[in-house]
Amino acid sequence: MKIAITGASGYIGQVLVPLLLSDGHTLRLLTRRAIPDDAPAGLTFVQGHLLAAAALHELVAGVDAVIHLAAMISVDDKPDENLFRINTGGTRLLAEAAQHAGVKRFIHLSSVTAYNQAPYDTIMTENRAPAVTTQYGYDYSKAVSQAIALEHNGHGMEVVVLAPTAIMGPFDRQPSLIGKAVINMYKGKIPALFPGGVDFVDVRDVAGAIVSALHRGSPGAYLLSGEWASLVTLHKEVSRIKGRPVTLRVVPLWLVFSLLPIVRMLAAISGGPPFYTRRSVYNLIYSNKKIDHSKATAELDFRPRPFLETLRDTIDWFRQTGAIK
Repeated sequence: MKIAITGASGYIGQVLVPLLLSDGHTLRLLTRRAIPDDAPAGLTFVQGHLLAAAALHELVAGVDAVIHLAAMISVDDKPDENLFRINTGGTRLLAEAAQHAGVKRFIHLSSVTAYNQAPYDTIMTENRAPAVTTQYGYDYSKAVSQAIALEHNGHGMEVVVLAPTAIMGPFDRQPSLIGKAVINMYKGKIPALFPGGVDFVDVRDVAGAIVSALHRGSPGAYLLSGEWASLVTLHKEVSRIKGRPVTLRVVPLWLVFSLLPIVRMLAAISGGPPFYTRRSVYNLIYSNKKIDHSKATAELDFRPRPFLETLRDTIDWFRQTGAIK
C-alpha cells in the first residue's frame, strides 16, 4: 500500500513508520526539513508544511491512504490563533487534497481532549459532546479538526478518526511533556504533587491501532484509552521502579494556582517553558476516569497493555538512552 504521512518525525510517527515499513508499505512523508539524500528503502519525502496546498497535493497524489499525525501541541494558557489555524486549516487542506486525489482511506489522529471530559466519573464513549473551551485553545482546535476530517468522509474516501488519551512509552526522543514528567520524577526534581491524573495509553498500542485502521474499522471516531492513574500513583510507581520509594506531599490546588505567577517568572528568566500552566493543571484535575475503548477493541483489535508495563518500559528506555541513570 502507498501511504502518505504528516507528522512522521513526531513521537507517534517514529514508532509507526518502522511498523509500516516492516509490513512492506511504501511511504511518502511530509517534511519541513531538507530532504535527506540517504532515505531508507520504501521512503520518499515531500518538502512543505500543512498550509502549503501545492505540497499537500504532491504528497497525496497516487497514494492509497493518508495518515494525518501532524499538529501543534500546547498547554499554554494564552489562546494561540496560529496554532488553531495550522491544526484546523491544515486538516482541511489535507482532507480536500486527499479526496480530490482519490485516496481511499484517511486516518486522522485526534485526541481525547477533543471531547468534553465532564461528567468525569461517567463512562465516556465516542458519542460524548465535543470540548467547549477557549476559542483558539489546543483542545478546541482538536475538536474542530476532528469535525473537519469527518466532514470529508464520502465521495470514495473513508475517514477514520483515532483519539488517544495521554501517550506514554519508549522511543520518546524529544522527550514529550509526559516523558519529561517521568524523567523529573525519577531524578527527584518534583518537589510536591497535587490532586489529579489522566488516562495513559502506550505509544506502541496507538501505532498498532493506526496500522489496523488501514484495513479495519468503519468511518467514524474511535477512542484509544488505556488506564487512568493519578499523579500520586505515577510518582509512587516511578520511585518504586527506581528502587527508592519516596512519598511526596500533595499540596492543595489553591496553592498550585497561587504560585503560577512565580512559575511564569522563573520560566521567563530561564528562557524555557513554565514548569506547569493553568491549562496543564486543568487537564489533570478535570479528566475523565472512565474512557471506554470497547469500540476500538471490537473493530480495530485494540488491546492496550497495562499501565505499569508501559511505565517500566518507558523508564528502561530512558535508562538505555542515558536520559536517566
